[in-house]
Amino acid sequence: MATDTISVMEKDKIFMSRAISLARKGLYGAHPNPMVGAVLVKGGRITGEGWHKEFGGPHAEVNAIRSAAGSAKGSALYVTLEPCSTTGRTGPCTGAIIAAGVRKVVIGAPDPNPVNAGKAAPILRAAGIEVEKSVLSREAAALNPAFNKFMRTGLPFVTLKAAQSLDGKTAGFKGRSRWISSPASRKEGHRLRAEADAVLAGINTVLADDPLLNVRGLGIKRQPAVVILDSALRIPRNARVLDNEKVIIAATRKAPRRRIRALRLSSNITVLILPPGKNGGVDLRALLGELGRLGIAHLLVEGGGRVAGSFILQGLFDRLMFFCAPLIIGGSGAGSSAVWRDAELPGGALGMGLRFKEIRRLGPDILVEAEPCSRGS
Repeated sequence: MATDTISVMEKDKIFMSRAISLARKGLYGAHPNPMVGAVLVKGGRITGEGWHKEFGGPHAEVNAIRSAAGSAKGSALYVTLEPCSTTGRTGPCTGAIIAAGVRKVVIGAPDPNPVNAGKAAPILRAAGIEVEKSVLSREAAALNPAFNKFMRTGLPFVTLKAAQSLDGKTAGFKGRSRWISSPASRKEGHRLRAEADAVLAGINTVLADDPLLNVRGLGIKRQPAVVILDSALRIPRNARVLDNEKVIIAATRKAPRRRIRALRLSSNITVLILPPGKNGGVDLRALLGELGRLGIAHLLVEGGGRVAGSFILQGLFDRLMFFCAPLIIGGSGAGSSAVWRDAELPGGALGMGLRFKEIRRLGPDILVEAEPCSRGS
């Protein structure tokens, strides 16, 4: 009996692992919805597979049922996230599962969305479908850190990204920064943009580099929005970043009213007037709240050292991605990847604590992924 139970559990894990692998295929298209994968199994064989390919499109369960070509009846469905039970951009997946004649549903992680949380199992069981929960739950939940935080708090998951030399410099003393990182690192940087709902930079970056801040080389269907921190609305009207499909400029009341009106005439530009922070710039907490209300679940911050330093100092980031090149720039006037006044560190601390999550090679560079933590934890 024990041997049979272990065998069933192992099979469940194998099929859920496959569903998790499928879910990752939605990395660039599903957000701000979660990545979800689904597998239909009948007679010990996979008969259908699906994943959530793009926001607004069919969910993973529906795609798996369709791929089974009419053979879903009597199958077991393995899905990484609790099926939705309400009508949004698509119909409820619970209804599609019932209509397909699925006999059993195995769920990885619960849905943190309060609209759906805990509702699928009672609906499915009432229709005579067996439900099993929490198979590879931790691994399934780890697919969607941005979605999980957004549903829990209404705030975006914040990733800080920087390309720096080994001594933490992002530019030479004359401001020259191209190219610190390698082509492999720059390609990974575009992947990070493609994962996000919005990319943020400060006005100084716009004035110095005139960047596009869009995704190139990946063939994605939707570009992320672009957010510019520009408290006084100094952005030039011919800045290339304003050509993006969706641009959000965060300013304060010191911005000239005529500039606000002129920018708002463009259908692709939203100007937010926010309270000032302690340093006179835009209050970042207020900005994150507004971005959350606009449906931005994952924000990639690519600003300069002062922008990154402000997010770090205020504890407003969830993940740090630093590309470190085998280069030492040195010099007292060179730009740094995180900047704040020495007196601003709380409690006289030596620095802000981090926990390394992953360190890997990208061509000649090293990519360091870390998350915030208190020193010593």
